[in-house]
Amino acid sequence: MAYSQIGLLKDFPFQYGEEGEYDAIYQWGFIKIRAGTVIFRVDSTYEDGISYYQFSSTGISKNKYDWIYSIRDTFMSKVRIYDFQPIYYQRHTNEGDYSVYNETFFNEEQEMISMRLDNSKEGFRQKTLPYQKGMLDLQTAVYFARLLNFENARIGDGFQFNIIIDGEAFSIPITYEGKETIELQKNQPISCYKISTHVIEGTIFKSGQSIDIWVKDDGSQVPVKVEAPIIIGNIKAELIEVRINKS
Repeated sequence: MAYSQIGLLKDFPFQYGEEGEYDAIYQWGFIKIRAGTVIFRVDSTYEDGISYYQFSSTGISKNKYDWIYSIRDTFMSKVRIYDFQPIYYQRHTNEGDYSVYNETFFNEEQEMISMRLDNSKEGFRQKTLPYQKGMLDLQTAVYFARLLNFENARIGDGFQFNIIIDGEAFSIPITYEGKETIELQKNQPISCYKISTHVIEGTIFKSGQSIDIWVKDDGSQVPVKVEAPIIIGNIKAELIEVRINKS
């Protein structure tokens, strides 16, 4: 079957005030630990006549597991609504004894993407890349993936993302794997589109591995489950609930 590119939805499937809460799970053989919580949130701002989405996420390990491996992660991106182009991205993470504070500025007028990168191993550095329309940060890419239209997709169809991760540009594919019905801890069947992408090799990921993602097929495109292999075991995120909180 020939590959074809997946199209985009006409309307955004998310709204201001949407919060998605997830269980972060570590599994190794028969060991399964619900080790933390991840929350994704959508906000909006209006500045100088331009409307923006502000996407944010936080990941926190449960206190009883902090002695093993403490996680306090926050990500945020600011995105022009009319063309879904990010203009600012921030990563502030503390994982065990490793900390990161990165900022990325997408400057279309100067035709430059400038980055301030700081981590506890390499220290502070600055870096620039040529501006490229459609280049995404990692936080924005999560929501851009929800714009993909799988209704008429065939197994093997895909979409190519251009993403900056920790100062490096990558081209990452998403591949449509078909429809599946899955059950989470509430044992309620959820009809989903299944997609997959590749991991970026690093401290916990091995090269050549894939991330499997299940999203609701009800038009909301809400991610229901994410599963990725790591060097020892695998990690999962499973949806607890989606709520609208505009306060």
